[in-house]
Parts: sequence; C-alpha cells; structure tokens
Amino acid sequence: MAKIHLFESGRVSEAERLTGLRLESVAQRSPAHGWRHALPHAEPLPVLIWIARGQGRITIEARTRGYGPATLTALPARTPFSLHPSTVTEGVLVRLPDLFEAPLPGRPTRLRLSEVSLQGELGGLLDRLGRATDLRIPAVGRAALARVILLSALIEREAHRGVTVEAEDEPGRLAARFAHAIEATLHDAPDIEALALRVGVTPDHLDAALGATCGTGAAQYRIDRAMHEARRRLADTDDNAQTIAHELGFASVNQFAGQFAQSAGLAPNEFRQAARRAAGGNR
Repeated sequence: MAKIHLFESGRVSEAERLTGLRLESVAQRSPAHGWRHALPHAEPLPVLIWIARGQGRITIEARTRGYGPATLTALPARTPFSLHPSTVTEGVLVRLPDLFEAPLPGRPTRLRLSEVSLQGELGGLLDRLGRATDLRIPAVGRAALARVILLSALIEREAHRGVTVEAEDEPGRLAARFAHAIEATLHDAPDIEALALRVGVTPDHLDAALGATCGTGAAQYRIDRAMHEARRRLADTDDNAQTIAHELGFASVNQFAGQFAQSAGLAPNEFRQAARRAAGGNR
C-alpha cells in the first residue's frame, strides 16, 4: 500500500505550500488602513475571522449581520465581504492557503464557540501561527502546516455541532448573486440595469433587496467595491490613476479622481503617498 506523505507535495516545500498565509489584527483601524476591511472586497484565498471580544458588523455577500464575542467566520476564497469592528473589538483575520489537507466549508459559515476550552484551543492555534517566523525552516513550516490542518479540523468538527446559518430568503439569495456578479464584472463596470438583468430582476427590485440586506443601494455597493480595488492598487502597485480608471470602467481619469476623492477624502496621488508613508512606518 502506498504511503501518503502528509507534509510533502513532490518537490514543493512547506513554505511554498503556505504561500499567502497571513494573520492581522481585527480592530477599528486608522483611515490609512481601515478601508481594507471596511469596504466590500473578495480575497483570493479562504479567510477566517475570529472575534474574541467585542462586537460589530460583518457584511458577507451583500448581507449585513451583527457579530458578538467568541464568533468564528469561515469564508471560502473569493467570497465578497466587509468588516466593521467596534472600538472594543479584539480578534484576528487569517488568510489561509487553499490546501487539500485542510478543507473549509464550501459556503460562508459562522460558528459561536461558547466553550472556554474551545476558545483556548482556537486561540492557541492562531497565536502559534502568528508567531511562526521563517517558514523556510522545515520544522517551522511543518508546524505551521499542522496548525492549519488542525484549524480546518476544528471548524469541521464544530460545524457539525451547530452552524449559524444565514437566512436563505429571496432578498438574501438575490444579494449574494449580485455581490458575486460585481466580482465577476469588476473591470467591466456594467451599469445597474445590466447588473439587474444579469441576476434576473429589475433595477428597482435589486435596490429594494440590497436595502433590506445591507442597507445600501446597488449603485453605492458597486462604487464601494470599485473604490476598494482602486485603493488597493494605489497602495500596493505602481499602476497610475489613468490605468486604474480605465480598467475599472470610468469614463475618464477626472471622473475617477472625483469619485475617489469623494470616497477617500484624498486625491489618488495623495492617497498613494499617505498609504506608502503608513506602510513604511509599519515595517
């Protein structure tokens, strides 16, 4: 019988398999950083959000819900979401590599972990993952990979005990279709009429559904999503404003700059300078 090498994948090292693994604090952040959580967006990797203390709001697939302490949310890769912590929120957001040994639920899942021992188990795994230094060291990489697998097992185990299932009413289903349609057409910038047609309703029906599920209109949600992508590219790439404006479907760079200033409170070049100063100060 062939052996399964759990911590090996051909010639791929543990560090390579863990590419993208990142933990960051969930807290009310400064304007220079808060947009990364607060505006709707989708991550290319699965995401875990552990709220240890405090409360706030989370919007998943254009559906907003409150959260309280001891709440664990698991999001598959490319799930649209935004997070609004309160001033007393303590927690961590984890971007996880997509590993066959560490499967996560195929749909957004929220768990309330009321047992103190379970909270300690989860907190310990996250703490040790956060302390992992150089994943290129084989022992460090293996330990981190093992903890990712244990996280997956914990979620699967607790999901069988009781999942906080999002209501599957018609407005919720429509909002989810719309949020994913926004992701699929992010660089095409179709108008609301085209987006409504794509999800099979009228623009008025779409606006009513979004108002009920996340308290905003379809047009504003689309703008907020585009503004997250614009800020990400200004902060993390060297793309100029004209290129970003064109690829996000704005009619002109001036239209883009006006919309961006209204959203961010800064012109695109000012935002880029501020973001890079903040990034330099955090190194």
